[in-house]
Amino acid sequence: MSQLLESATSVDESLLLDRRSAPTPVAAARERRPVSAVERSRWLSVLRLRILRSLTTGISGPPRVALYVLVRDNSSAADRRAIALAHAGRAGFEVAETYVDDEWQSDPGARFALGRAYAALRRGDIHGLVAASQVDISSCDSVYEQELHRLQAAGGFLDLALDETRI
Repeated sequence: MSQLLESATSVDESLLLDRRSAPTPVAAARERRPVSAVERSRWLSVLRLRILRSLTTGISGPPRVALYVLVRDNSSAADRRAIALAHAGRAGFEVAETYVDDEWQSDPGARFALGRAYAALRRGDIHGLVAASQVDISSCDSVYEQELHRLQAAGGFLDLALDETRI
C-alpha cells in the first residue's frame, strides 16, 4: 500500500486536480485490449478488481467508501443507492457518504457530485466508491476504463454491486 501511495504522490498534483487530463498508466496502455464485448467486459472487471485489491490490501479495518449514484432524475436514486448500500455492507465497507448526480452527463468530468467524491479521495476521507453498476460511471467502455485509472491515480478504487458482465 505504501508503494502505491508513494507512486500516487509522485504524480503531478495538477493532473490529479483535473480529472479529465489525468494520464492513463503506461503499463495499462501496452496491454492488449480484448475485441469482443464479452471479453472487454471481463477485462474491465479484472482491471477494476485488481485496482480494488491493490488499494485495500494495506488498509487496517474496514475501507471507508462513498456510494455513487447516477440517475436521470431523483426518482430512481433511492433504488440505486439501496443496491450500492447493500453491496457495501456485504463487502464489509464502512459507508461514509453518498454522492448523487441527477443530471445525465455522459462525461464523468462534468458531474459535480463525482468531482466532490474525487476530492474526498484525494483528502483521504474515503478509500473508494461503490456503485450499483458500470453505467453509474459510464456505459462507454473506454470512458469507464479511463475513469478506473483516474480513480486509482486519486488513490481510490471502485466496487460494483453488478460487475461489468452483468450490466
